[in-house]
Amino acid sequence: MGNDKKIAIFIAGIILVGLSVTVFFPQEKPRNAEAEVRIGAGDDISGILMDETVEGLSEKYKVSENLESSSFQDC
Repeated sequence: MGNDKKIAIFIAGIILVGLSVTVFFPQEKPRNAEAEVRIGAGDDISGILMDETVEGLSEKYKVSENLESSSFQDC
């Protein structure tokens, strides 16, 4: 078998594998434009940075403040 045939078979195999992956593997669900994005930060400097970010985003997006306490393990 010549090198040209080996290269052609290799490329055809790669294309076949790629097509199989796109067809048979699970895919992402469509984006839900109405979904809420929840953000949060601690009481340290990250909270101050988050407040500044939310303030900047509120000019472009609707931002609502729902205060909810939850604990998380930090370091």
